[in-house]
Amino acid sequence: MTERRFGPGEFYGDWEIRRSVSGFALGSFRASFREPVETHSHDCAHFVLVLSGGYVTGARGADEVMCAPTLLFNPAGTRHRDRFAGGGGRFVTVSLDGLAGPERYPLLDGPPVVLPDTFALRAARLIERELRRPAASGLVLEAAAWQLVMSGSEERAGTDPPRWLGRAVEMIRDTDPADLSVGAVAAVAGVHPVHLARVFRDWLGCTPGEYLRGRRLERAAALVGRTALALADVAAATGYADQAHMTHAFRRGLAMTPDALRRNGDVAPLQDAVGAVAQISGPASD
Repeated sequence: MTERRFGPGEFYGDWEIRRSVSGFALGSFRASFREPVETHSHDCAHFVLVLSGGYVTGARGADEVMCAPTLLFNPAGTRHRDRFAGGGGRFVTVSLDGLAGPERYPLLDGPPVVLPDTFALRAARLIERELRRPAASGLVLEAAAWQLVMSGSEERAGTDPPRWLGRAVEMIRDTDPADLSVGAVAAVAGVHPVHLARVFRDWLGCTPGEYLRGRRLERAAALVGRTALALADVAAATGYADQAHMTHAFRRGLAMTPDALRRNGDVAPLQDAVGAVAQISGPASD
């Protein structure tokens, strides 16, 4: 069977909004239950912003299942089977048609990668919000798309996030979620919880609590998928009150149960980018 190839702005799923601005194809999609995702490739480099659901990807830096908000980049020619674990979810895409010159845009010559860069995530969130406006501005969309492209470059323009936000995000991502609370994160960041919430909303499009819940769910999914731990032990290790609480979180966030994830082994086994050899690193503030 011939492997499917997608052109600019084409993805598995039902599109809700589509726009094209100066070499960028932008869209908002809802994952489709009707069409199974097979191994495929994309002609154009593209960004994917996961808005809801549990996303399975083989991109560098990914866990077993990634929860919103997650931003990832795939260079042109990437072969993969990225998909939503439970079949349903929403996502925004930014496809780059005709951009070249990795010496100026190093991100374009790198591997498929999850981007924890809050600068890039803010730009993607701006695109998502602008697309939903009845009279979306092409200038705003184009400027935000360029911010995404330049997120891996020293030439990027715009205001960097406060350094303490990078520390807070890193703490949530790297610390055992069972030991974390929003108050503890704010204390380490050296800011008031209310200010923490305001800046989180501005840069990541969610509250610290929502971000913490997403990372906790990712950690639990990784333990379910990669270990033989009893589900009750996974729940205890990741900060859930009990197995039922964890199962409820799985149903709500991933549209599947922990048992289904373990039984199906729903991982993305293939992620192959043509010529992808460079290591991508975020800015010092992240």
